[in-house]
Amino acid sequence: MIPSSFPPGGLARLQARGRVLEPRIGTLQTLLEELDQGVTLVTANARLATALRQAHDRLSLDRGELVWSSPDLLPWSRWLQRCREEQLLAPGAPPPALLLSDAQELLLWERVIQASAGNVLLQVPATARRAREAAERLLAWRLDDARLAAAAQNEDSQAFRTWWREVRHTCQREHWLLPAQLADHLFLAPEAPSVPARLLLVGFDELTPQQAHLIERLRSAGCVVEWFAFEALPAAPLLHVCADAREEALRAARWARAQLERNPAARIAIVVPDLQAMRPALVQALDSVLLPPALQPQEWQRVRPYNLSLGLPLSDHALVQSAFDGLALLDRAIALDSVSRLLRSPFLAGWEEEGAARALLDARLRQRGELQVTLSTLHYEARREDRPWHCPGLATALARLRESAKGLQGRRSPGAWVEGFSTWLRELGWAQGRSLSSAEYQTRQAWRELLASLAGLEPLEPRLERAAALHRLQRLAAARLFQPETPDVPLQVLGVLETSGLQFDHLWVMGLHDGVWPAAPRPNPFLPLALQRELGLPHASAERELEVARRTTARLLGSAHEVLVSVPRNEGDRPLRASPLLEGLPLVAVEALELWGEPLWRERLFAARATETLTPDPAPPVDALQARGGSAVFKYQAACPFRAFAELRLGARPLEQAEIGLDARTRGSLLHRILEKLWQVLGNQAGLLARAEEELRVLVGEVVAQELERVEQQHPFTMTPRFREVEAQRLQRLVLDWLALDRNRAPFRAVEPEQEYPVLLGGIEVRIKIDRIDTLEDGRKLLIDYKTGKVEARQWFGERPEEPQLPLYSAALTEPVAGLLIAQLQTGGLGFNGVLEEAGLVPGVKAFSQLKQCREQADWAALLADWRATLEALGAAFHDGQAQVDPRDYPNTCQYCTLTPLCRIQEQVTLAPEPEGDGDD
Repeated sequence: MIPSSFPPGGLARLQARGRVLEPRIGTLQTLLEELDQGVTLVTANARLATALRQAHDRLSLDRGELVWSSPDLLPWSRWLQRCREEQLLAPGAPPPALLLSDAQELLLWERVIQASAGNVLLQVPATARRAREAAERLLAWRLDDARLAAAAQNEDSQAFRTWWREVRHTCQREHWLLPAQLADHLFLAPEAPSVPARLLLVGFDELTPQQAHLIERLRSAGCVVEWFAFEALPAAPLLHVCADAREEALRAARWARAQLERNPAARIAIVVPDLQAMRPALVQALDSVLLPPALQPQEWQRVRPYNLSLGLPLSDHALVQSAFDGLALLDRAIALDSVSRLLRSPFLAGWEEEGAARALLDARLRQRGELQVTLSTLHYEARREDRPWHCPGLATALARLRESAKGLQGRRSPGAWVEGFSTWLRELGWAQGRSLSSAEYQTRQAWRELLASLAGLEPLEPRLERAAALHRLQRLAAARLFQPETPDVPLQVLGVLETSGLQFDHLWVMGLHDGVWPAAPRPNPFLPLALQRELGLPHASAERELEVARRTTARLLGSAHEVLVSVPRNEGDRPLRASPLLEGLPLVAVEALELWGEPLWRERLFAARATETLTPDPAPPVDALQARGGSAVFKYQAACPFRAFAELRLGARPLEQAEIGLDARTRGSLLHRILEKLWQVLGNQAGLLARAEEELRVLVGEVVAQELERVEQQHPFTMTPRFREVEAQRLQRLVLDWLALDRNRAPFRAVEPEQEYPVLLGGIEVRIKIDRIDTLEDGRKLLIDYKTGKVEARQWFGERPEEPQLPLYSAALTEPVAGLLIAQLQTGGLGFNGVLEEAGLVPGVKAFSQLKQCREQADWAALLADWRATLEALGAAFHDGQAQVDPRDYPNTCQYCTLTPLCRIQEQVTLAPEPEGDGDD
């Protein structure tokens, strides 16, 4: 990567704006030789400075030098800071103003806007960023208040003028200096110290009036200032059209690998105008082509052979995210997601020794059904020695934290909170798990710089609460883009702005369709639009964007010996066209491109597959007579034998997921217990009929309150006072409506509460709980199962019934059974559903003889016997180890099954039957 040429369009623009410099055209060799003569070289961006420094180092090595002087080479912003530091160190220098950092300046803007607008603005941080941008443009174009006031004003620009005035007054009063004001405070006198003898500017497409004014002051002080540009490279740019952005990214990656294999020392670049949007697809394509092993977990430390100029927010990096998860333990109510990530994090001390136990602890916390946990709960579960999720190392760290948490209260300075947060993470063992990779080590350094930024807010925010300090730290992390430094790699992936002043051997510019190039104008909302257009401020108008795009396109097309430009044909259903600025470029077909033609890693794996024919291989029979799972044994065996085997014998179940509010299982259990307690008091229908309406209402209210109190102990965060009030009203209304149905039923003399029954079917014994058994006047039983979801009687029939729970109940009792009922407990859908021996026993429920599924049954006893035979067959199949992947109704049966990655039913190949013994196990 070497500096690029200065575009002719840029020259014309600079002259038209009356710039004080004429660019001097030269070669890289010429520039590097001048660096050895002690000239100060200032670049437009840090990437160009790095590229020139690397080029100078290579030249020194080629000369055979073992030691050489470091060139005086800096990007513009860093050079301004150095000049200020040198002036402050000069004898007789006045006391320095505090140069605000980026974080300090934004906080200043936020405070001013908040004080002015109050609670009117919902997005104060975003408003502060746009207001600061407006102020930076005013300073860069040297616009005073009079010029701004003379322009047409709207409500936004008037508010900005008020904010800007207050920001300047605050800075003057507190002796602060904004970063954008720095250039106006340097070399103010001809005899100013630290004036360089000679200054070279490289990589600038244009100069702002503020920069031009500073250069004039330098020249007045005797500095020789030159604008250096590089000769354009001869190239014949070609245009290539791809189907979509993904195909474009993959072809660019294949092209880059072909160039690297032909010449490993080549300097290659892929330039993307909308790099932020294309980043995920481009990274995936580059990894799959250039570094396939990077997709494997054990290759996490491998350095990628390409460099991305656009980083991710620091908060998105795993190490920093784990730090915030660790700091979340300071809260009284800790989000379960944070605790889950922390327990599975490899950055926590003891991860290698306790990784499996911590994963089990994560599963245990999910079983609680709460979206929040407390530090004491986490500590209690981690130190339970009689549980498989016992984590002694974690428990010790949590015990230390519980003591430390007492001291991290009240209002403190940002610096004190930084010290407290650092101590907290150190006691937790953050960043002490596995060894850190180079990128992770740099991320830890960036975290320390982030903490320093928080501490630096003290002049503007002397004291704040812990929650406010943590929120401020999270915002700083989200606002800072961070990309770990990599070794000097041959392939650079850049945005358009990062290419200023760079040249390459091979260049692919992708995504130049008319939707993004030229870019749409984005004027600042706080400056008068007419003024922005008049002065040609950045992004102010379509004409300005067209001019910039035309100048940038000319520069890009002359920045490499080989230049390819590509555009996607479609974006979803929307057709795209090449940018009009590419008109006249010859088209090149994919066949004419030099692309790496080997199959991708995933294609190699698929090509290497071997199809094997498996003979039936039953699982071992069930050893014990009693099987886990209850009615689920028969339900899963009927749905798919493999599911029954995997879930009930192998324990292959997904992690439970906490929900907002109470989950369906907890709600159902709560309702069951309320009804059970009520019937323990009422006894039977006569007891229900004997209660007056108001008396019954009071009784229901008392039982509901008792059960909600019990649930509150298990779900303290969910059961807030308001939630409990609403849930109590819902349950009271639902239960009273249900008891009204029981009042109008045929007489029943007893209600037996929930009981557990053993039942032996097909060689296995399961234990089932029947929610409720009603005894009729003639002694026959009605078996009732409470359901808050939808279940229909038709699901009980067939050789593989969908819901065999009620037929299983009938097989457990030896007394005469008169019917099987589902008590549907849904608001707006209360009622019974099921099958009866004869009609009239329960309103709305048919006799078995009225159902089409029972037309072949001679009588009620035959139906019960048929159900038992079906359950015997299912039980025997489970007992014998029948575990074939055989869903009852594919794909409907598999729609909500979580075992498809294990059974791989989509990958099954149906083959003609082979003679016995020809297959392989």
